[in-house]
Amino acid sequence: MYNVAIIEDEVAAAAALEKMISIVEPEFKICAKIPSIFESLTFFKDANVDIVFMDVQLADGNCFELLSKIRCINFAVIFTTAYDNHAIKAFKFNAVDYILKPIDPKELAKAIDKAKEKLSNRVLIDFFLSNKNLDKPRLALMVLNEKLYVNIEDIIRLEADSAYTKFVLKDRSFTVSKNMKYYEDLLQGYNFIRVHNSHLVSKNEIASRKLGALKMSNGDVIPVSVRRRFLLK
Repeated sequence: MYNVAIIEDEVAAAAALEKMISIVEPEFKICAKIPSIFESLTFFKDANVDIVFMDVQLADGNCFELLSKIRCINFAVIFTTAYDNHAIKAFKFNAVDYILKPIDPKELAKAIDKAKEKLSNRVLIDFFLSNKNLDKPRLALMVLNEKLYVNIEDIIRLEADSAYTKFVLKDRSFTVSKNMKYYEDLLQGYNFIRVHNSHLVSKNEIASRKLGALKMSNGDVIPVSVRRRFLLK
């Protein structure tokens, strides 16, 4: 269940958007419809909201002014507007999407999918940060819409496959729909090294090495690029 707020000063437009959201994503809960910047500032002081749909221009100001006054924007923002001249500024505020009115249900569905993906990423990263100081820190990974918890010490290597990443663990392997750079950043400080454009390995799981290649603890042989060989010294 996602909590959703609509910031829109046109009553008919807010009602139409609410109805469209309920059709596209019936499990969304519309927790507030707010017509002004002033009321929005009060709402965000203690709001528990996941996704916010914002018209850019309201009667008492614009939503960029509103966002600039919020210390921590921990929700996904989707702008809805009749004008396309604010798009660049919208994305500077890390907006998930920018939809032009009249709203196309297909465009709304795409924007909602982007918002859900962003929120899913936030949950996974928050989990990682909350447990990184434990004796056995873990990663939370989404695999086929299922959340898996993986001990970092069980990871032998990662392999890039375009926008996907293959995880090879001591007891299994699977592919996740994020690029390897994302996980390389998360795993900094855990003794992982990028030995090739397509390969990130745990130094703890290197069984043997020779010029141009590594043999891992599970028997996999991994190429080492010439410019990265110094990392193994």
